Amino acid sequence: MHAQGKGNGKGGRWEIDADRSELRFSLRHIVVSTIEGRFRSWGGEMLFDPDDVAATQLHVWVDVASIDTGSPERDAHVRSAEFLDTARYPRAQFVGTDILPHARDGAAMTGRLQLHGTTRYVDLKVVADRTWLDDLGRPRAAYTVTGKIDRQVFGLHWNQDLDVGGFVVSDKVAIEARVEMVRTTDADFARAEPAGAEAAASDRAPA
Repeated sequence: MHAQGKGNGKGGRWEIDADRSELRFSLRHIVVSTIEGRFRSWGGEMLFDPDDVAATQLHVWVDVASIDTGSPERDAHVRSAEFLDTARYPRAQFVGTDILPHARDGAAMTGRLQLHGTTRYVDLKVVADRTWLDDLGRPRAAYTVTGKIDRQVFGLHWNQDLDVGGFVVSDKVAIEARVEMVRTTDADFARAEPAGAEAAASDRAPA
C-alpha cells in the first residue's frame, strides 16, 4: 500500500472520488447461479502517512438504499424490512482499525463494519494499483479492495428453503471495490480522525 505524502508525523487526507470508483458485491443464488450488484451512492476518506502505514485511518460510508442488482423488483425486496430494512438502517459504515502491509501483495486491513444495526470486525485485502498526478496536479491513488462477509452475523437472516434441499441465497457475500482517491490536504495524525469514526462493539465476525 502506498501513496504520496509527507512524513514527520504528518500525512495526507485523501477522499474517494465516487465518480471514478465502484463498490460491487456478489453472492451465490441456487436458482440463478450468482447475484451481482453494486451500490450507487458511497464515499469516504483516508488519512495516510507514508512513513507510518500502520497508522492509516480509513472511514467509508454506504447509502444502503442505493443498491442496484439490475432488477427493480429484487432491489425493492432487498431494501424492505424483510432484509436490509433501509428505512431503519439507511447507512452502512466501515472504520479501518488495523493495517498490516505486505511486501508483494498489498496489505491486510481489519476494521469495524456497521450494517443493519450490528457492528462486527471484518478483514479486507487492499492492493495498491498505481499513483499519479492528475491534470490539476493533485496526487491520486487507485486501490482494489476485496473481502467476504457473513450476512447472518449482521442479522440478515432472510432465506427460503427449496423443495430439493438447500437455500436460495448463500450466507457469504463477496465484496470488491475499485477505489480511486484524490489527496485534498495535509493531515496531522496527532489531531485528526476520519469523519464518522465512532466507538463500536468488539465482536468479531467469522471470515
